Amino acid sequence: IQCVTGVQTCALPILAIGLGVVVLAAAGAVGAAVGTEHKPAPIEPTEVVCGADTQELTKNEPFQMVSWNLQYGASRKHQFFYDGGEAVHVPEEDVRWTLDAVNKVLTDIDPELMLLQEVDRGSKRTGGIDQHMDYVNATGAKCHTSAAYHKSPYVPVPSGDALGKVDMELSLLTKTKMSSGERIQLAMLDEGRARRMFNLKRALLWGEVPVSGMDLPLAIAVTHLSAFSFGDGTLEKQIGQLKDWMEARPEGQPWILAGDFNLLPPGDDKMRLEHERDLYADSDNPVDVLFDAGLREIFEDQLAPANRTYLSFGTSEPDRKIDYVFVGGPIHVLEAEVIGGEALQISDHLPIRAKFVIGDAPEEPEPEPEPEVLPEPETEGMDAPMDGEAPEMGADTEPQTE
Repeated sequence: IQCVTGVQTCALPILAIGLGVVVLAAAGAVGAAVGTEHKPAPIEPTEVVCGADTQELTKNEPFQMVSWNLQYGASRKHQFFYDGGEAVHVPEEDVRWTLDAVNKVLTDIDPELMLLQEVDRGSKRTGGIDQHMDYVNATGAKCHTSAAYHKSPYVPVPSGDALGKVDMELSLLTKTKMSSGERIQLAMLDEGRARRMFNLKRALLWGEVPVSGMDLPLAIAVTHLSAFSFGDGTLEKQIGQLKDWMEARPEGQPWILAGDFNLLPPGDDKMRLEHERDLYADSDNPVDVLFDAGLREIFEDQLAPANRTYLSFGTSEPDRKIDYVFVGGPIHVLEAEVIGGEALQISDHLPIRAKFVIGDAPEEPEPEPEPEVLPEPETEGMDAPMDGEAPEMGADTEPQTE
């Protein structure tokens, strides 16, 4: 294409060159991503970082835990591309507001253990902020570890506004000692090699927390199971791996496993949902396996509205439970609740708070003695209505109200 100086500009060639540079840059980024693909081993240790003067949990002394999917600190203001919207990257002020709001909830509760999902560490979509360290510093956590489950130097989707660098992790934060950390790779979606390269690689992150007065430490585990599996068998495999981990705990070891399972509780009917009902299988629910095996979830009533944890975009109240906390061994649930209030504005999931005690079962309070029943006074000589006959209302009779 030719252009004549002084008559027309060379906009078309310049545009072509610009597009070529962009295409080459994107191709180079994809090539770099392929060359540095996150390929976690089936089992690998994670670094546990602890400060000085860390204390241990103590047998028979209560402590608190929070489990929370934080929607990578992106706030509830935006409908993202994977949920039918257009948002990809989040303005930094929205991320900062969300992190501050998360930290306020956590510091108000002041739990000893924090089991967090969807924590961005330097992702482009959330301004490159290390959210894990932000939570560590704000909550005063003494020990922490994390494990990536969506990590790539460049994710080329969505077209025209690529995610770019992504590093989303599971996080364990404790205000007590934590002696070890380990990442277990979970089954991946049944999808092509190219898609799997840039997609999430779901995991289980767990560590051990020493307990003074106990021979075995408390094992704590956090996970986030697959969404958008559409009944391809992935969730069944992942649930099987969680069950294997639970049942592999040594006899006498207390343990907690919490996270976003992306599964409705047993007996729930997906057809009652107004949004995203097609995400759940029509046939058997994979989570039934855990309940059928007698594994303990901290809420007795799985279908109670008060125990729902997930809010679809544009809604103000949760309409389903897809987050769980399972426990085992000599650990006892003193309190359990889903936190609403200000948390409704922070993430598409609500935090679960629980209070536990490890060791001896807490004593049941003695029932209060029944009040002594006094005999009815005699009514000899008094006029009384016949059975089924209402007393007449005279001038001195007060009308009764319920």
